[in-house]
Amino acid sequence: MSWFRDNDRMMPPPSPVDWTALDRPTRREALGALKARLQANPADQSTRGQIVNAYRQLGNPDQAGRFAIGLDERPRPEEVRAYSAMVRALNADESTTRRLCLVTAEVNLPDQVMHAIEGRAPDDGWRSWGVLLFIVWAIWVALSLVCMVVVFGFAVAGARDVQLIAQWWTALGGWALVVALLTTAVWCAASGKWIPALVWSLITVVVAGSVVLASIALLR
Repeated sequence: MSWFRDNDRMMPPPSPVDWTALDRPTRREALGALKARLQANPADQSTRGQIVNAYRQLGNPDQAGRFAIGLDERPRPEEVRAYSAMVRALNADESTTRRLCLVTAEVNLPDQVMHAIEGRAPDDGWRSWGVLLFIVWAIWVALSLVCMVVVFGFAVAGARDVQLIAQWWTALGGWALVVALLTTAVWCAASGKWIPALVWSLITVVVAGSVVLASIALLR
């Protein structure tokens, strides 16, 4: 990997760098040069972007989030979460947090980072999604249990329309399952988990198709 000097300071070339191919001393020196340049000019989007790209390649989301906050483009949610956890662990105040990010007072810190600074409980959407997923899956489980109890009760009572009752309750449980599957797929997509989102979406389509066909047959 070639490097060039500018005013006796090692500077990275303008072309994209494969940071994983660099040895640790070279990597440390290159990142140090980039950070020194960014510290001299926090508005330098090109240098900031190179630092963020480096940490993304190296698999350091907290450091990527640390510098991505100052980018014009929106930082990745998972990186903001990682940096917020870092701020919380350091018990850093706003001044320290901005100094770590190398951003000026004009840059608005994300809400998650501010919550970490203020010592508030994390509020990154995961808890809300967790509650919603729990509710929809709990509804499906509850309907399934009620279905079994109702059908068993009518069967013991010798009711003639047990089969019809079972079909209606099964259809209701099927639609509840579709909602639960769809909610899970949306959550995966919103979290950036695209492969699980695709898998859950395919399962949802298959189950929804089966429930639709069963519901049409029931209504005839």
